[in-house]
Amino acid sequence: MIVVTPGSGRGHALRTGRRIRRLLTHRGRDATLRVFDRLEALVRWAGACEPTFSRLVCVGGDGTLSAAAVAAIRCHVPLAPVPNGFGNVFARVFGHLGHAGSVVDLLERGEVRMVDVGVAGRDEIFLSHRSYGPLEQIQQLSEQRRRPRSRLLRLLGYVGTAYRFFLRARLPAIGVEVDGVVVATDATLVTVANVETYRGFLTLTPAASPIDGMFDVFVVPRTGKAGLAWRLVRLLLRLPGRWRGVRLYRGRHVVVTTPVRREPLTVRRRALPLLVPPGAIQALTRRTVEGAAPVERPS
Repeated sequence: MIVVTPGSGRGHALRTGRRIRRLLTHRGRDATLRVFDRLEALVRWAGACEPTFSRLVCVGGDGTLSAAAVAAIRCHVPLAPVPNGFGNVFARVFGHLGHAGSVVDLLERGEVRMVDVGVAGRDEIFLSHRSYGPLEQIQQLSEQRRRPRSRLLRLLGYVGTAYRFFLRARLPAIGVEVDGVVVATDATLVTVANVETYRGFLTLTPAASPIDGMFDVFVVPRTGKAGLAWRLVRLLLRLPGRWRGVRLYRGRHVVVTTPVRREPLTVRRRALPLLVPPGAIQALTRRTVEGAAPVERPS
């Protein structure tokens, strides 16, 4: 089963899905392509579909993959991610590629491994991360506008939204608990991550891993707009001392309290059957060790 949200990947996702189906058909595989115009439609299908397929190929970005993961977990069917979105954080961690030929090779030679997923609230699954504070607000404001297909224009749109946000918005006070211990009561920015967040761009959780059964939690303690911007710039440019003024925690259960909601987050360990390239888990383990940053376990 190949599932696609056509808006992903600058509109290339549907084309990629069709190429995958054509290549599989040429190799004698029975492949079905399902197209969902809206993410909500994919969410509904994933929550109710029957296990009539042996592999689930999902073409899209992180939001599409998180929705499809529900079907893979429910049906106990390996998920094959095909990164065709804007972020592609989760798929890139394992070295998945977005080309149709590489997907067919993955289906024939890949290894099935059980990996962790995050659960927000009662049952909302996420694969990569959840952010609170300015990053969440900037993303929401950017996604509400018409999204250009060009990756560069979309990135510039995020930068413009961030600039306007820092000029006008007030910074929130966010509370954070990790494994029952309060680690912050008035944080400015928080990210709870199952994988390395914004890898290759703005790395906030370099050692986060979807195979260790824990979240990495990035926290910026209370500071002003200039202080927050300077901390993010240091991380973006990987300047010396970039971890000063921020905190990293690790735990299985996290509760984040913002001015508008209180959200519990839990790691569901080894819940998702994932089809990965050969050697991907070993490479992930090495990369996690190399990306080590000062991480604390609350006590």
